[in-house]
Amino acid sequence: HAHALRMFGMRPVPGVRVTLVTKDVETPYSGMLPGHVAGYYARRECHIDLQKLARFARVRLIEAQVVAVDPVAKVLKFREDSGRPPLPYDALSLNVGITPEFPFADAARAVTPVKPIAGFSRAWDALLDEKVANWGGSSSEEEDGTEATSAAAA
Repeated sequence: HAHALRMFGMRPVPGVRVTLVTKDVETPYSGMLPGHVAGYYARRECHIDLQKLARFARVRLIEAQVVAVDPVAKVLKFREDSGRPPLPYDALSLNVGITPEFPFADAARAVTPVKPIAGFSRAWDALLDEKVANWGGSSSEEEDGTEATSAAAA
């Protein structure tokens, strides 16, 4: 969807209003995540700022989580605690992502899953912070996390 928004920003369609609904306004570019893990890219280099992209594409951005789609009424429904009314739509494109199911009970403690992708960078950064703290260093010393990533990969 990020690519489609970029293209829409470069060639807007008269009379078409696009709304992006997302629970995360910063989304990782999956093609760069291996380079981030290897220490070649800082976290900020491999994430897309959806607010900036939405401004460029002249797209309305709603930061919220959709919990239901009513295809008959053609509305999206949000979490009740968001305070948002249902959002009507004419056409809808969904990117739902995936969430893996762990095959055994201790998997959540033993692995850092890449999916859902929006949570991977936070989990990876937390893992690096933990490893660096255990080695007596501090990842906060490096703004881009390169030192911590390299140390963790050693």
